[in-house]
Amino acid sequence: MWRKLFRPYPAIVTVFVFAVIGILSLISLNIHFLDPFRHGIKDYDITDIVYSRFRNGKTEIDERIVIVNTGRPDRATVTALLERITAAQPKAIGVDILFSDRKDSATDSLLQAVLKKSDNIVLASVLKNYREDLGRFEMEAEVDTFFQHYARTGFANFPSLETKTIRFFPPREMTAAGSVHSFATEVTRLFDPAAVERVLKRKNDLERIHFTSKGDHFIQFEPANILDTTIDLRPLLGDKIVLLGYNDAYNDECPLLDKFYTPLNERYTGRSEPDMYGIIIHANIIRMLLDRKYIFTVPGWLSFFFAVLYCYANVILLEWVHHRYPRLYHPIIRILQVLEFTLLFFLIALLFYAFRIKWDFTTGMLALALYFDVLLSYEGLSGSHRPWINRLPRILRKNL
Repeated sequence: MWRKLFRPYPAIVTVFVFAVIGILSLISLNIHFLDPFRHGIKDYDITDIVYSRFRNGKTEIDERIVIVNTGRPDRATVTALLERITAAQPKAIGVDILFSDRKDSATDSLLQAVLKKSDNIVLASVLKNYREDLGRFEMEAEVDTFFQHYARTGFANFPSLETKTIRFFPPREMTAAGSVHSFATEVTRLFDPAAVERVLKRKNDLERIHFTSKGDHFIQFEPANILDTTIDLRPLLGDKIVLLGYNDAYNDECPLLDKFYTPLNERYTGRSEPDMYGIIIHANIIRMLLDRKYIFTVPGWLSFFFAVLYCYANVILLEWVHHRYPRLYHPIIRILQVLEFTLLFFLIALLFYAFRIKWDFTTGMLALALYFDVLLSYEGLSGSHRPWINRLPRILRKNL
């Protein structure tokens, strides 16, 4: 049975295919006119189509999370908003605004007084100066000590990978002062500590964000609604998570303020404008943590193993087609390649849509694209009677 399953010729061709893939992966394309294409490919993911085209269109409001638009961050207005919000007794308040310096002493003192009265406010910070040699950041910055000493903090910056699209967040990071939580993690910890313990037990440096809303699934208020003293905020905000940040979709003066590309962008290729404000991204992360709906990633070694088996099986199939239909050999193989690409695309999309399983099968798809041409090159090489061919073991030469 093993002799039928393991055949030297398909095995050698498979090795050649992955040798070519390895060589291609080492080649760095520095040609200027190719840069836009290179970055466009890096910024594209099959799962983006699932997010932008197959997302559940039902608007089910999440009663746990409330978003308050601050408009352009004005410290006096933010202080007034916090006074009203804290009086409504929410479980957690996240302020996605950087209080990096001191301004008017009277206003700053009022803001500090609000922070002193409440122990459930999280201020946004920024991690700076990552040290590769130490595997940590130098500092947590952008929060003046005048405020930091009286509130919790959580870093609000997202990891900068090779793409412009925000897909990941780190639940926590290390700094010279110790471990710090992300903004969304710290806010969630105040509302549901068990949810944070669960994600930390996964021990992932980066968690892929499960985006479920562009903002329409969350209760939203404008500053005027919160500051209206005729409105009783206790039924609206009590025991909930309240997030304050810029979320003004109707203001054309600063449309890119704290705005990012996400997989929910309807133009998943050739994007021209960012599509989501930072406060909405944090809300999506918090919702994911509370619901325990993580994205599960297929390990790289397992994907590579499947890619090798897949390529090997295709070479065996190619042999069978060549033996059975020698005259239609080339068109049949090309048609099979197109069909397999299509099926793989839908399989990867289905796994993500139905089970939140992210399967990066790039190597396998590259092998599918290359194996036929590599095989033709290999056959041309092996048929040239070069000296090294004759030095191969007899069992291999017999199959060349």
